[in-house]
Amino acid sequence: MPTSYSIRRRIAAIVVTLLAAVLPILLILPIVFYESQRQLAGEAAVTAGVLRRQLENILLRAQDVTQRLTPTLQRPCEEVLPLLRQLSALQPYFRSLLLVRDDVVTCSSVYGMANTPLIALSSQEHVPKGMYVTPVAGTLLVPDRPSVMVSRGLRDGNGIAAFLDAQYLYDLKLAAARDGVYDVDILLGPHNVPLVEAGERQRSARVPAPDTQQSSSGMFPVQVRVTPLQAQRDAVRNHVWRGYAAFLLLASFLCGYGAYRLYGWRVSIPGELRKGMRLRQFHMVYQPVIDMSTGRISGVEALLRWSHPRLGKVRPDLFIAAAEEHHIIDDLTRHMFNLVANDLALLDLPGGSHLAVNVCGAHMASDRFVADVDTLLSRVRAYDDVSLVLEVTERHPLPDTPALRGNMAELRKRGVRWALDDFGTGHSSLSYLQTLHVPFLKIDRAFVSSAGTEAVSNVVLDTIIGLARQLGMSMIAEGVETEAQAAYLGDKGVQFAQGFLFARPMPPRELAAWRAEHADRVDLPRPRLTWSPDAVDISGA
Repeated sequence: MPTSYSIRRRIAAIVVTLLAAVLPILLILPIVFYESQRQLAGEAAVTAGVLRRQLENILLRAQDVTQRLTPTLQRPCEEVLPLLRQLSALQPYFRSLLLVRDDVVTCSSVYGMANTPLIALSSQEHVPKGMYVTPVAGTLLVPDRPSVMVSRGLRDGNGIAAFLDAQYLYDLKLAAARDGVYDVDILLGPHNVPLVEAGERQRSARVPAPDTQQSSSGMFPVQVRVTPLQAQRDAVRNHVWRGYAAFLLLASFLCGYGAYRLYGWRVSIPGELRKGMRLRQFHMVYQPVIDMSTGRISGVEALLRWSHPRLGKVRPDLFIAAAEEHHIIDDLTRHMFNLVANDLALLDLPGGSHLAVNVCGAHMASDRFVADVDTLLSRVRAYDDVSLVLEVTERHPLPDTPALRGNMAELRKRGVRWALDDFGTGHSSLSYLQTLHVPFLKIDRAFVSSAGTEAVSNVVLDTIIGLARQLGMSMIAEGVETEAQAAYLGDKGVQFAQGFLFARPMPPRELAAWRAEHADRVDLPRPRLTWSPDAVDISGA
């Protein structure tokens, strides 16, 4: 029967998985909104532009007709009437053509000779100078059907007026609306008066919506406004969503699956670590430490590795930090001691060399620490003149307790020597040098990589080297990868080094073959400048 903890863990895993799966959708929401708005605006702008050009074509015909009639304005109606009726009948769109003098209609293609004030036929009291376009609710003969008056004034009160049947404009407007896809407005005249519907005397222009697209004519006082309706907004948004559907499904699956695996890995780390120890998934590799004055191997550092059956090679900084966080670092260190002890025969370290193993502060302060180290130390002592060096790692501050200091002192009496690992990073400090009394200081690769450069970290490197000299400590440089770095460190008096320049970490059998091939020594970049002849010997007791 599942425990309450396991049930909570499963529920938490489900919640984390669902949140991760929803994350791509939440992240893509702004993109979908922007893309749908862009498509809506683009389609509405095209519709507005097409309708505006069609209106311009109609008005161009009216402009052409009024321009042809301009010379006849001062002629008698009897002479002009045949031409008025011919143009009105043969040209599309026209309801009537008028000659206006002093704001009075003197000749009409429908009535013939007239003497009617212009205001009686339209909403305009007079004909303004130039081209003018305005909607009209109706005319005398057809009062219930709106029209559009296009006038061409030579001077105020005198000109030609053409009445266009507004039904043509309504048909264009209806076609542009596409059965309820858009709300379309046609605005006429300098004051943007809307085209009236049948039965209306006048109407007010609607306030443009945020997504309304406008297209204004450069030739006539005409403006078209196209606003997508909600159905179109929803349709475009759904279309955009469908375009991202495949990507969202894949992204949601990958995020959800990744979160599930990561969370499952996170909550099961203690079990996975213990399972890894039980199933022998951990193994050791060893990296030679080189004496910078002779090029000979002065010892090796033991490094723990984890080959997980599903995750592959897990980075040491990840699983060691997890072991510390879940308080099983002591068990992992004991397991490492056993692995190292079992490798000793294959290592067959030469006399005078050392074996370096990493330990953490929490384990060092425990009651079992001395006994745990004794187990390994007894196996190391079986090999003549091989010393054990414990490297103190400080991912967390070392506990300043009598137990820790007592354990270090006791092991020091038994011949174990100490090194402060990764000095200059993490929680390393000068106080550790004063309280721990370690003979060896390991310089972190972050500073070694800047050796001989103008980087700020090179100044720190020189400071660390100078400090170690004053304290009479031997130095071990980690991560040496180039001959220039090795030469710089050697000239500065760094006694020992390890890194890919000399050898990478190797399993014990491979290390044995490497030692045989190199006869326990490597070629140094160039003759070294030796510093401090009485420096502490790392291979001594």
